[in-house]
Amino acid sequence: MKILLGGAQDIGKRKEQQDAFYISTPVSGHKKQADRNLLVVCDGIGGASFGKEAAQIACEALKGFLMTEDEIYDVPEALLQGVRYANSEVIAFMIRKGVRTVGGTTLIAALIKNDMLYWISVGDSHIYLFCDSGLKQLNEDHLYGNVLDAAVAEGKIDKAFADKHPRRDSISSFIGIWELKEISSGKTRLSPGTSVLLCTDGLYKTLNENEIIDAYYPDPQKWANVLIKATLEKDVPDQDNVTVAIATAKE
Repeated sequence: MKILLGGAQDIGKRKEQQDAFYISTPVSGHKKQADRNLLVVCDGIGGASFGKEAAQIACEALKGFLMTEDEIYDVPEALLQGVRYANSEVIAFMIRKGVRTVGGTTLIAALIKNDMLYWISVGDSHIYLFCDSGLKQLNEDHLYGNVLDAAVAEGKIDKAFADKHPRRDSISSFIGIWELKEISSGKTRLSPGTSVLLCTDGLYKTLNENEIIDAYYPDPQKWANVLIKATLEKDVPDQDNVTVAIATAKE
């Protein structure tokens, strides 16, 4: 099975590009051809210190951790350790800069080895699987709203209070946090014609799932380009940075 890769991004209407992404084509720096494909997408936390740098550092750290080894035998463990390494690198950067306030980035990654897709996620960027049955989000958003909803279920707070809480949409886990507790991960087998799509909230908060599907092309690079174009054509005020990375399995 062949894996085709594509990706694109745009600054939107922001003053700075705080998204970073990596696609493993062409693969370089190996003694031999790597047996894996890797997609990484990071979204620096807006309004925090050094969001752009945090995204770039995390993306580069995970790429370096996963793509410099000739063999990876335990992919889920490698992804987990790679994310923890990226977290330590961002924290070290913040310490060197003397940053006392919280700052960091989301991180999502998909590693494809043979016909298996392994993914990992921290924050609220999205990983989707697209196949004949439709578009399905694989990861969960790490938001403070989840904490509030759990408190409602336990009878600790009122639902109306939880629904209107000003921090409801704030991310509860990200790369750059001192104690990284919330990490989502999983795996699934890919079949020919299936795609995995990684994106920042600049995409999914502007385009709904039907619009993402309507933009589909079998060529992942063309699909990525069309998604960016469709996002910008919405002409949303203060459009966020938008980044897409896609892998499509072919016979």
